[in-house]
Amino acid sequence: MSKPAVEKRHYSVLAEIYDEVMADVDYETWADYIDEIILEHNPEAEDLLELACGTGTIALSLEELDCYNITATDGSPEMVEKAIEKGEKVHSEIDFQTMNFLDIHLNKNFDVVFMVFDSINYLHSEEEILKLHAQVKNVLKPGGIFIYDFTTPRNSRKAIKFLHNHQKEISKGIRYFRESSFDGKKRIHTNHFRIVKENPETGMDSIVTEEKHQQKIYTQAEMEATIKKTDFTILQAYDGFELRPAHAKSLRITMVLQ
Repeated sequence: MSKPAVEKRHYSVLAEIYDEVMADVDYETWADYIDEIILEHNPEAEDLLELACGTGTIALSLEELDCYNITATDGSPEMVEKAIEKGEKVHSEIDFQTMNFLDIHLNKNFDVVFMVFDSINYLHSEEEILKLHAQVKNVLKPGGIFIYDFTTPRNSRKAIKFLHNHQKEISKGIRYFRESSFDGKKRIHTNHFRIVKENPETGMDSIVTEEKHQQKIYTQAEMEATIKKTDFTILQAYDGFELRPAHAKSLRITMVLQ
């Protein structure tokens, strides 16, 4: 195999196949869960801002509920382009924008800001997490809530079993591969994505492109200690996709802050 340099910007080359790779994720259930949290903690909410929206699947699912005005942003122009394409097909009114969630610049305030799929785990330092919270505070209305989830060390240890050496055929002759590893001491979870294409004449594979993603994995205690340094109050830390408190064995924890 030939081996090009690893693409540094997250979700640039993966944008083209992202929805195929994530086809097993139940985004509608995830959107319903976000809606359930909003109804529990801010039932009058109308204006929503999604950070790290990817190709827009969660935002589009929430729009189907017909009760929210949604702005959805992502740092990858390629992912936002896909989101806009999907939105146009269903005549969506979502405002999709390319934006780094550490530099939120919008002339509007929101009742709810949310981000899903452990996007906060891409922040590797407390300084970055504090900056994110400060940015979100600036665009929240009084009484607004901030919702996000993160994965725990327990999740990474369990996930390696099915994430490592995972492969999937995207189209004829083109396959996606993922190598996954977890450094328990540094608590860094690494996913190395490769897209390969088979040469029909030789039967040999060549790498079309690749990306390497690293996430910092936090415990509930660490995340809560950082939140205490912000202007937010923790309304609840939920376990997975349930409205029940997170606990020592939680794989994914959803924070609700005000």
